Amino acid sequence: MQSHLLALALGAAIGLSSGLPTAALAQQAPAGAQLSGAPIGDWRGGPVADPNGKFVYCVSENRFDNKLALVFARNPNGETNILIGIPGAGMTQGTKFPMSVRVDETVRRNFTAVAMEPDLLVVPTGKDDELYEGMRKGSRLIMQGPTDTAIFQLRGTSKALGDLRSCVQQAVSGGGPKPGAPGGAKPVAVILPEGLRALLDAAGLRQAVPLSLANVPEDRRPADFAWRLGPVFGGVRGHRAPPDADFAMLTTNYLDALKQRCGGEFKADPAAVETLPRVTLRTAMVACTPPEGKINVAILFFKSQDNVFNVFFHEASDADVELAKKARDGLTQVVRKLGSEQPPAGQPAPAAPPAQN
Repeated sequence: MQSHLLALALGAAIGLSSGLPTAALAQQAPAGAQLSGAPIGDWRGGPVADPNGKFVYCVSENRFDNKLALVFARNPNGETNILIGIPGAGMTQGTKFPMSVRVDETVRRNFTAVAMEPDLLVVPTGKDDELYEGMRKGSRLIMQGPTDTAIFQLRGTSKALGDLRSCVQQAVSGGGPKPGAPGGAKPVAVILPEGLRALLDAAGLRQAVPLSLANVPEDRRPADFAWRLGPVFGGVRGHRAPPDADFAMLTTNYLDALKQRCGGEFKADPAAVETLPRVTLRTAMVACTPPEGKINVAILFFKSQDNVFNVFFHEASDADVELAKKARDGLTQVVRKLGSEQPPAGQPAPAAPPAQN
């Protein structure tokens, strides 16, 4: 029942799976392709500190429906970097690319982009107020590499880049959220395990945006992997259960633990246990009403043949509870289908996240 606390700890940060339109983009689209995308969530960000706690810069970031990520970073000198990403780019660190940057065909610049990480490309734009204002007020940002082009719809950037400038000013003057505190967000490369991503995609959850848990202490992490579906927070936790563990008791113990952490009125409605050839599964709906407001959690439990006990959860307010249920039911349908099939000799149970021993 901690994913709202998780959101605060992360500053509701969007985990970045990064890369870019250059040769690396050819992995996702034919050469010469134009990948046009719209933002799929709110712009998020805040101040970032160095290891000694000193303010360095502010960021504002979002994910787009063309599978790219876009990040703006601004330092106290008014210099801005644009970071662009795509999962699995696999670039060689330090590689440089010529990059054309245009805003609505009115502002044009030529820069050199650098692969800071295998899946993260950085475009230093310096102190360029005309470009910054163009991105803040414009409609499209066009990033053209040697072979391919990415086009970002700049919806929401008027507020996002205005807030980014204010973030820097407040951090320099000593006001506003402190780096590393709730409200601050450092861009972190987050890629879900291949098996987990495949499971989410098959369940119709392609829009799931990974969340980094790097800044959350291990003993406070509510999940092994976490993601966001619009206003809904999701996650999964898995561990290897003893061979003789009773599945129904495992689910009951989990629900009892949620009740202990609720801090208010608690209601749990578990469904009947389903025993299939390859998995045992159960769904549940939980409602917790602490003083700060009601939380609904749609849960899928399942245990594979190798005794890995998995808990998928999606948490939402009353306004978004149907979205949480839809996410759970999509996963349930996929697991039920996979679990009903008789596997070929030697083939394991349905793909699941790595067990956390």
